[in-house]
Amino acid sequence: MALDLDPGLAAAGNPALVKAIIEEMDGGAIAFERFMELALYHPEHGYYRTAGRIGTGGDFLTSPAIHAMFGWAVGAWCEWVWEALGQPEAFTIIEPGAGEGALATSLLDWAEGRGGGFAEALRYVAIEPNARGSDRRVQWLDDAPEPAEAGVVLSNELFDALPVRLFDVEQRGPVEVYVRWDGERFVEVRGSVATIDGAPSAGRFEVSGRAHATMSAMCDLVERGAVLTFDYGYPEEELWADWRRQGTLLCFYRHTAHEDPYQHVGEQDLTAHVNLSELELAMELAGLTAFGPVTQAAFLTETGLGSLVEGVRDDLHEYFARRRAFQQLADAAGLGRIRALAGTRGVEGRPPGFGGGA
Repeated sequence: MALDLDPGLAAAGNPALVKAIIEEMDGGAIAFERFMELALYHPEHGYYRTAGRIGTGGDFLTSPAIHAMFGWAVGAWCEWVWEALGQPEAFTIIEPGAGEGALATSLLDWAEGRGGGFAEALRYVAIEPNARGSDRRVQWLDDAPEPAEAGVVLSNELFDALPVRLFDVEQRGPVEVYVRWDGERFVEVRGSVATIDGAPSAGRFEVSGRAHATMSAMCDLVERGAVLTFDYGYPEEELWADWRRQGTLLCFYRHTAHEDPYQHVGEQDLTAHVNLSELELAMELAGLTAFGPVTQAAFLTETGLGSLVEGVRDDLHEYFARRRAFQQLADAAGLGRIRALAGTRGVEGRPPGFGGGA
């Protein structure tokens, strides 16, 4: 369906993306999951195709962008896995959804600064088909590599950006939300009733049809080692608690959170909290031993991030910079409430950050 958009309709978001979505609707409606997929991942105009999304000048902050200390802590965790595997000569870290590479850069800087066998064994692979970084120490790929014999698969806020199905609970049961264009704006319409085990009895909720498969694929990327993921989420009983009537879908535009996914289309981030029970099950079905989830605040505290702050007291400028960063990373009302979940295969013992010490 050919369509020319009135310039005034650009208020809905990126005009080229709005046009592409309306053309796919072809006068009808599409599932919210598809709308979210196009808004974030359209091959030309999707939100994640643009650079500069993260940081003070973007729309949101992630932990690696707060301070390199986050990457240092994750690097130390990966070194623990390397040591638990008997210090193999080749050790690969694979990061799906690496973005602009802040985590990779800080982790590699930490490893190189320490020197020794871990740094020599380390190879870093970033899977990022969208706007990505330029760190030459990182191997940038559009798709998953062959499985590594030994290593760690990392992800940070990957799962909360996967498109989700959206449901409203009506008297007849959970009804899927669809989206159409009414000539002026995107509006919601209701679809058919769905059967979803464990679904809430009232309100709005989301279901990720891709999280389980994504975690399974991550687990298959290492033969021996671990998977470590950080994301906003809850175990299923908490995520779908009856008191949570509005779901968890949020939009981030210029560091402002709101709940309207139908404005700033292609110009704002869309996220939904992750069903951590589903990720844990995927790990276990893949043959990994799962640990967690724990809060990011607990993970960073146990892995010794506080010592990185106290260790520079003789440099007050650096000390206060690290202290502010630690407070942000561990803030129970902010980044600190992110959950960490790990799975290990061929690794003895409980990993640090999950009750295994620092």
